[in-house]
Amino acid sequence: MPKGGIFKNSSEVFVQGNIMLCSSFPMSQLPLCVASSRKRSSHNLRMITGISVALALISSSCVIFVLLKCRKRFKRTDHPSFMEMKNFSYADLVKATNGFSSDNLLGSGTYGSVYKGVLESEASGIIAIKVFKLDELGAPKSFVAECEAFRNTRHRNLVRVISACSTWDNKRNDFKALIMEYMANGTLESWIYSEMRRPLSLDSRVTIAVDIAAALDYLHNRCVPPIVHCDLKPSNVLLDDVMGARLSDFGLAKLLQSHNSSSITSSTSLAGPRGSIGYIAPEYGTGSKISIEGDVYSYGIIILEMLTGKRQRMSCLIMI
Repeated sequence: MPKGGIFKNSSEVFVQGNIMLCSSFPMSQLPLCVASSRKRSSHNLRMITGISVALALISSSCVIFVLLKCRKRFKRTDHPSFMEMKNFSYADLVKATNGFSSDNLLGSGTYGSVYKGVLESEASGIIAIKVFKLDELGAPKSFVAECEAFRNTRHRNLVRVISACSTWDNKRNDFKALIMEYMANGTLESWIYSEMRRPLSLDSRVTIAVDIAAALDYLHNRCVPPIVHCDLKPSNVLLDDVMGARLSDFGLAKLLQSHNSSSITSSTSLAGPRGSIGYIAPEYGTGSKISIEGDVYSYGIIILEMLTGKRQRMSCLIMI
């Protein structure tokens, strides 16, 4: 109720029937107002309500974020290419390669030979089939190592494995093979040293080097546990139809025991270095532990070969 004017004289103020009327100063006919305390209470109530709503929204956002992260981690564990792996029989692979004809032979290594095949069930139709030489010591372990490595990895710069085949051939001998996507431009080695191919442009060399580095970064820093390739060389770098680089041949790959450790206690080899002479780190020759630094050394040798066009030779190696 106002204080000035006519309201100064309380005898002239008629407030009959205004039971809710109050005054901020003492008057005989009116009670004192308590509006300030009510406003304060209302303000506090609005503040508490706002804080509660904000906390509820933040908590809900945190819960949703954690659930999404867990969901993504679960999806990474169940690798899609192996959850829905296609089944191929020995007869299917024989038919696809025309009886593993030498005309379809793409290359051969210590533990296996790679053939070009045609399967109608595949979108592109053309595949690569790596047949393991099970008579060679270490070949069965190489097959298991590659399956384990590919089961836990998925990256644009790694060769995609379509399926694996473990069965018997027509003579009832063990048969193991990996069915992979076909790389139209072959190996990096054939582009560096073949006189039949045109030299790689500087832009192509840089792109290939970046692709290999991206693959190694994924294996070393993104996989759990980290993976060491152990046999990085130009013949294990494949090029797709747009000259993108893909790493292959994980037969010697090793899993690190922990993410915080860069070495593997159980992978020390006293029998000799693992990998290909000319590309393995010198310390491997003295029985040192397998490490991601060994892959980095091999990567450096590949870069050197790409820039100079010269192959590593035994005479260039100094094994301490």
